[in-house]
Amino acid sequence: MRKFILVILLLATGSAFSQKADMWQVLKDKYPDEPAVFLDRSEIVTIQVKGDSLQITSENVEQMMFLKEQADVFVNRKVHGSHFEEVYDLKAKTMAWEKSKYRDFPVNDFQKKADRDDGIFYDDSYNYVFSFPAVAQHNITQLSYKSKYRDPRFVPGFMFGNYLPQEKATYTIKASKDIELVYEVMNDSKKEIQFKKYQKGNDVFYEWSVANTLAFKSESNSPSIRYYIPHVIAYIKSYKTASQTVSVLANVDDLYKWYYTFVKDLDKEPSPDLVAEVDKLKSPGDTEEETARKIFYWVQDNIRYIAFEDGMRGFIPHDGSYVCEKRYGDCKDMANLLVNMMKIAGIKAYHTWIGTRDIPYAYSKVPTPLVDNHMIATYISKEGKYYFLDATSNHTAFGLPSSMIQGKEALIGMGPDKYEIRKVQVIGKEENSMTDSIEMKIANNELIGKGTASVQGYPKVFAGYRLNRSQEDDIKNYVAKLVGKGSNKFYLDKYTINNLNDYDKATKIDYAFRIGDYFQQISGEIYINLNMNKDYYNEYINVASRETPWENDYKYMKKEVTVLDIPEGYAIEYIPENVNYDGKNIGINIQYDVTPDKVVMNKTFYLDFLMLQPDQFKNWNESVKNVSDVYKESIILKKK
Repeated sequence: MRKFILVILLLATGSAFSQKADMWQVLKDKYPDEPAVFLDRSEIVTIQVKGDSLQITSENVEQMMFLKEQADVFVNRKVHGSHFEEVYDLKAKTMAWEKSKYRDFPVNDFQKKADRDDGIFYDDSYNYVFSFPAVAQHNITQLSYKSKYRDPRFVPGFMFGNYLPQEKATYTIKASKDIELVYEVMNDSKKEIQFKKYQKGNDVFYEWSVANTLAFKSESNSPSIRYYIPHVIAYIKSYKTASQTVSVLANVDDLYKWYYTFVKDLDKEPSPDLVAEVDKLKSPGDTEEETARKIFYWVQDNIRYIAFEDGMRGFIPHDGSYVCEKRYGDCKDMANLLVNMMKIAGIKAYHTWIGTRDIPYAYSKVPTPLVDNHMIATYISKEGKYYFLDATSNHTAFGLPSSMIQGKEALIGMGPDKYEIRKVQVIGKEENSMTDSIEMKIANNELIGKGTASVQGYPKVFAGYRLNRSQEDDIKNYVAKLVGKGSNKFYLDKYTINNLNDYDKATKIDYAFRIGDYFQQISGEIYINLNMNKDYYNEYINVASRETPWENDYKYMKKEVTVLDIPEGYAIEYIPENVNYDGKNIGINIQYDVTPDKVVMNKTFYLDFLMLQPDQFKNWNESVKNVSDVYKESIILKKK
């Protein structure tokens, strides 16, 4: 998967403070809980017309003052570069406070190292790694460097939020007046970002700045910071040379024409081996959809996903014959292989660019490479049904998009000048389900039971990643977590797994279990709560402190049937009322049935959101209270 191009640059120009002895104390009082503060962060991007092309450079500076002695975490630093962003002219130093003035301790050792991400087989990114000397309270570190951008489609953006408070942060674009620039300010509902535009000679300056911003805090289940941190996106619409006007990213047409150059010449003459693989998959009497399904599953099962990023190889797929031979590829390679194999089978499929849910932008608003970071294939059936095929997502059934692209716009390439933008469906909770049916009895001080659980949709996909392991202990621990109930005294005696690798069937788990000390016996009565799974019990959101949205991987529904044998010599004394709470984002339905020798509880629980915004937290908490209250109800069995 190609890395997201929008780089967060934590940089700044020279300090706005004088070197007074009381500066540290002023900031210490202002930010008493913070280890450090950015005195200034800035980036100046210069875009100039040079002949028939553009030259883009940036100058970056940051100054940080340390407010506490525990500053070791800030000693080691990295500056990132890549094929598209050449970093040069690095300078760094520590300004150490000694008596009444600062003394400079420069950094002399910058080591250039490859940036290896655990999930990427090859990556052209690199880091300059270095260490600041004499990092301690009162002292100031300063870093500056320059960057050169190889492609005018990659104008750097700027994040104004930071993990430390900032006295000042500034982002400036200096562009020739013959350049038409488009910009978007994102997530600035409080209007904290100040903007001004002015002209000096033949250059137009665009300047955004903030002052006195607090540190943003990491919160659990938060989406990508691009959803809530104030930032600026800028891109070049067009520019004028001496002879013509050159369109860069005026609209989606420009973006698509550029993208199409990456795939137009791929695999025009497939290899005999690739043709043979397709022929083996086809069977007489198969419908077009059945053949497409077989091809999709073949790529999932036989091509290993390995991310590969090397300059323009971050955009251009290998041809299908190469990927078939090597048996590995990245998202582009797997998507192109799907398109190539379906073409051999006489089926039309299309290269499709898409952004994962980490990216909040849409093609219609930001027609730039910032919008997407992934490639899939799209198959459109003769009945007009769209299948968004992401072969990098193992255990995913044909027709189910990967969870990370739900609700995202897909740019479907249909020819040199033809494309379609279509939104991927969000899969409803009913299609992502877990069912769990158990029968149990009381024996001595234990509950002994057996059950059958099945998962389909995204629960099957996510479970598949955990269950398809070589270590038996890892598998058993996950099964125990998946079907566990009652208390931490749940013990999984045995289990079997079926249909794990049959993508079109629910994965089924048969199991036997014991739970000790789960119920209470008081004066001839047994109290037992059949709500043995209390999903989201008291899972309240702190409305006063939480500021970021809450993201969920997928909507889902859980159905449980719990059957308890009534012990000999006992009768039902109390059964809770049936419940039907249908909340907007979370809900529960419980029905109790009683026979002469059994109590049966049918329960349906659901979660129905992908992202909760802060203005929905209050409603969420009200729903959680209603659901949690239901979980407290127990049945009572009385000795006859």
